[in-house]
Amino acid sequence: MSLSALAIAPGASRPAAAQSTPPCRSESAAARLDHVAIAVRDLASAASSFRDTLGFSLKDGRVHANGLRNAHIRFFDGSALELITVGEGEPDELSEWYARFLEEGEGGAFVALRAGPADAVLARLGDLADEARVLEGPAFDWVSFPAGHPLHPVFFIHVRSRPEDLPGHLRHENGATGVSEVWLESPEPKLLAKLLGRFGASPCTDVEDAGGPSGIGFGLAGGTLVIVPVSTAEAEPRVLSVILRADRGMLGVRSAGVWIGWVEGGS
Repeated sequence: MSLSALAIAPGASRPAAAQSTPPCRSESAAARLDHVAIAVRDLASAASSFRDTLGFSLKDGRVHANGLRNAHIRFFDGSALELITVGEGEPDELSEWYARFLEEGEGGAFVALRAGPADAVLARLGDLADEARVLEGPAFDWVSFPAGHPLHPVFFIHVRSRPEDLPGHLRHENGATGVSEVWLESPEPKLLAKLLGRFGASPCTDVEDAGGPSGIGFGLAGGTLVIVPVSTAEAEPRVLSVILRADRGMLGVRSAGVWIGWVEGGS
């Protein structure tokens, strides 16, 4: 499929299960969508598909000591998609978790939120911080939850410094300008809703569709996180959909196990 095949189709820019009307936002919220990590088996192949078929510009990542390798799709508003895979290296808990996740198939693995330095995040989490893990480095802070914890698919990142994004990294042939909405499965929706509430998010949209998942949208600063309950804990919860803002409507497409949809304009 070429980019031209993703024709402008304002009435079909995303599936019915991803229609949040009106837009669900809370600009006073202390958290916003930062990026979605998408686990892929073959990074080169996935990068080629996202670039040549879907029309994204990619920024090279790096090889981590634990074997994880990545590539980034960055947007002007600071949000991003991250393609990530497991390669050769010294395995650790995270890379081993990604390997198990990929055994079940490619797909959205994590939603990263931006809410300031680690100490500010922990203060807002309150009692929810009891099982949180903090990684503080010279370039970033990272607050996460251990594998098996119902909040594991969500983590907080505060980046102090990163290699500069060149204009070519941020301009995409498909017109995408930022992450607008993310649909995330949760084994304990009430607990995730509690977490989001600690950062000023509140439920503002019920999204239902007879042919697909249903969930509740929570407004964040500049975007929406839709919580979709899962009925079984046998498989890892996944990011089901990512809806991108773009300067034109386009047909949605499934790639690397995630539905990529589009919403035209700045909403």
